Amino acid sequence: MLILGINTVADACEAALVRGDTVVAELSEPMQQGHDARLAPVVEKLMLESGTAFAQLDRIAIVVGPGSFTGVRVGVAFARGLALSLDKPAVGVTSLEALDTLPRQGHVLALLPAKRRPPERTWWGQLIAEGRGVAEPFEVGLSDLQSLASGVDTICGGLADLPDLGRAVMAAVPTAKAAALFAARLSGDDLPPPRPVYVREPDATPMRPVGS
Repeated sequence: MLILGINTVADACEAALVRGDTVVAELSEPMQQGHDARLAPVVEKLMLESGTAFAQLDRIAIVVGPGSFTGVRVGVAFARGLALSLDKPAVGVTSLEALDTLPRQGHVLALLPAKRRPPERTWWGQLIAEGRGVAEPFEVGLSDLQSLASGVDTICGGLADLPDLGRAVMAAVPTAKAAALFAARLSGDDLPPPRPVYVREPDATPMRPVGS
C-alpha cells in the first residue's frame, strides 16, 4: 500500500511517501507562512523525484491539527481535492497521532506547545493508547497537566518549558512521514475523515464595519 503523507500544521511544508512500514521518500521545506503557495510544488517534486505517479497512490494522509490555523486549512483542502480527483481515500491524522517518536504501545499523553502570548502557557494534548488517539485533542494549562500525566505511561511531544510530571518523556514533532505510517496501519473500514481539528478559535478576529 502506497501512501502520501502531508503536513502543514507547523513551521514547515512536508510531504512523504510510505509503502507499508517503509519510507520511500520525504521532502520538507521550512517556512512560517506561505504553505498555500508551496504545498503543491513540494508534493509534485516529491512524486517526480521518487518516480511515482499519482495514480499509484492508495491513500492520502493529512495532518489535521491542532496547529497553525491557516496551515491546517491549506493542508486539509489540498488533501481533500487531491483525494477527490484520484478517487482515493483521504485520512485525517491529528498532530498528536503524527508525532515522529510516538510509542505504539501503552498509554501516552501527547503534548505540543500551543501558540499563546505570554504569560499564558498552554499545550495541545491528546490521550493515546496503542498508538492511536482515544479522545479528541484538547488544550490544557499547567494546572491540569499533573492529573493528566498520572494516568499514562509516557509523555511524548514538545517538551520545552514542560514541568517535571513524574513520567518518562520523549521529544517528538509531527511529521508527514509519521502521518503516512499511521494511515498505513489502519484497516480500510476504519479511516478517520480529513476534518480540521482547531481545538480553539483563531486569535484573529473579523474587522468591525466602520462606524460600528
